[in-house]
Amino acid sequence: MNVLDNPKYSHLLKRQPFYHRIGKTLLYNWARFIFSWYTPLKVSGKNNIPDDSFIFCSNHNAHLDVIALSLSAEKNFNNIGMLAAKDYWFDSHLRRNIMKPIMNLIPLGRQSSSGRDITFNQTLELSNGFMQIDKRCIIIFPEGTRGSPNIMKRFRKGPARLAIGVNKPILPAVIIGSGKSWPKGKIFFRPGKIHVYILEPLYPQSFINNSDVDEKKSFKAAERMTKELEYKIKNKIKELNEQ
Repeated sequence: MNVLDNPKYSHLLKRQPFYHRIGKTLLYNWARFIFSWYTPLKVSGKNNIPDDSFIFCSNHNAHLDVIALSLSAEKNFNNIGMLAAKDYWFDSHLRRNIMKPIMNLIPLGRQSSSGRDITFNQTLELSNGFMQIDKRCIIIFPEGTRGSPNIMKRFRKGPARLAIGVNKPILPAVIIGSGKSWPKGKIFFRPGKIHVYILEPLYPQSFINNSDVDEKKSFKAAERMTKELEYKIKNKIKELNEQ
């Protein structure tokens, strides 16, 4: 079966049920309310947001980061997707039927046995199909997991490989304050200011070198793009810390 025809992933490619769309709209408005007074959100660099689909990448210190990025780009939860481990989020009945439609989860295979039945090319197909609708965007955290404020982990090449595969720009961002409002290991988040700095987008074609051997071209381009993404985010954090 073609992955685009698999009913497991219909939430990404077809118009979702009315109650899902209404529910996500209500959640988005609730988030706007919370981020206006409890954890006030300030956004800089909105002029850098492309007028088309893009892949949002930032540092990652708290579960609040997804909401902060969505609000920063003024993207309703109906129009934001996230890559998620297929074996964890899609092979569990409970997680698949509750979290998958709420978060617009896109499956990504990994080394576990149940996660190998979806290839990266299939993830690209689903991501591309998702982003073709209403200028939808995808959020990926290049560190791969939450870290501690001001301590950056090594960036993975996944976001760059995705950007090159679907030919969409990466929009780098720096989130300050979320890790203090909701430290890792805490159940509830507390009041605190959050600031999102949106940087200039990175376009895949700028990193593709025609002199590269064809079979390795995309991987080398992904390495260059990842290096530039990591530099931009780390340099911005350093700049903010020196102020």
